[in-house]
Amino acid sequence: MIIQGLMEVLQPMTILLVAIGTVVGIIFGAIPGLTATMAIAMFLPVTYNMASTQGISVLTALYIGGISGGLISAILLNIPGTPASIATC
Repeated sequence: MIIQGLMEVLQPMTILLVAIGTVVGIIFGAIPGLTATMAIAMFLPVTYNMASTQGISVLTALYIGGISGGLISAILLNIPGTPASIATC
């Protein structure tokens, strides 16, 4: 069962979608006022036609990228991009 799950996640299309989701999440997190939760809410309709593993992978990548992207504006501008990066300021 674990091997089956890994085979689904390691497909080239899923890895490409994770990379795109991470980049979009970093962009959302770097802009002050746009949070990782907002990115997930905006991209949820995009995942309706995807397979379940691809949709969950994209949403997870968006969240992780959004939280990581919030550190960019917190470090460079001293403005937290996301609520999670307030301590970095």
